[in-house]
Amino acid sequence: MKNIASLTLKRDLYYAKNGICNCLISGITWGMDAVLLGYLLTKYPFNDTNTVIQASLIAACIHTGFSSLFILLYNLHTGKIKEFGRCLFSKMGVLIIICAVCSGPLAMSGFLLGINMAGASYTSVITSSYPAIGTILAVIFLKEKLNKRTLIGILCCVVGSIATGYVAPTTTLYPNFNLGIICAFMAALGWGLEGVFGAYVMDIVDPEIAISVRQTSSFFMYILFVIPFIKGFKILANSFTPSNMLILISAGIVCSISYITWYRGLSMTGVGRAMALNITYPIWVIILEWLIKGVHASPNLIIGCLIIVFGAILVSGNPKEMLKLREYEE
Repeated sequence: MKNIASLTLKRDLYYAKNGICNCLISGITWGMDAVLLGYLLTKYPFNDTNTVIQASLIAACIHTGFSSLFILLYNLHTGKIKEFGRCLFSKMGVLIIICAVCSGPLAMSGFLLGINMAGASYTSVITSSYPAIGTILAVIFLKEKLNKRTLIGILCCVVGSIATGYVAPTTTLYPNFNLGIICAFMAALGWGLEGVFGAYVMDIVDPEIAISVRQTSSFFMYILFVIPFIKGFKILANSFTPSNMLILISAGIVCSISYITWYRGLSMTGVGRAMALNITYPIWVIILEWLIKGVHASPNLIIGCLIIVFGAILVSGNPKEMLKLREYEE
């Protein structure tokens, strides 16, 4: 019996460690995605100061489209594509579409607008507070109760957000910095709302199918409603230059990897550890921007980043439990 228990422990530890690796990859790739999108927004036609808002929304549309395509191809490869239609036209599909509204036109648009107006580093730091916002929304809508650790975590996220936005970067580089920070909070709100609705869905629907339906629904919302409303088809047509295509495809692949590894890790290692590793992405953005572009983060950005990440970890779960996988005594 001891041998069986020992083998079971080894299997569970291997499974949990794989989950941790997946979640870490998810955080790193989301950081890479933010840096790629930041670079994309410096290129034509996204860099036109007269069409900042339209260009950001169009970039979000194309990015979501490529991401949904690659996740569909992944599900085709794994043989799960048949479940896509069944899920889409079910009651759960309606909830996923609600998630798509929160994560697409609201969150992803806010994310791209934030990157365009405030930069990838600042936007990533602010949006990493989404677990705290999601928890507050769960208290309001789902009547969940908060413990002291969660309250301290939320307070840390608030303090970190204030510290991050207290000193704006050079106004010539980001003249609409404050508006960009507001857009970043809008993205965090969208992802927080998605968490409230998505938590129930993920218990019933295969996560890889759910994220595929979510991304595809988001893309069609952009095409059918957002792009016509902002009269952005001309900018959309001009977006597919050879250099832009390379960035868009790369960002779409990286985004897809981030989503797939996030949901895979979520099922392997639990919500607490998964979220704690995923929300490290602003740290990776700061590191990548320094390595690739030579951008040195300001002290308030680094301090705010560390405070928000720590606060989000407290909101996600008990740090002691996250570090302790499992114990077994012979």
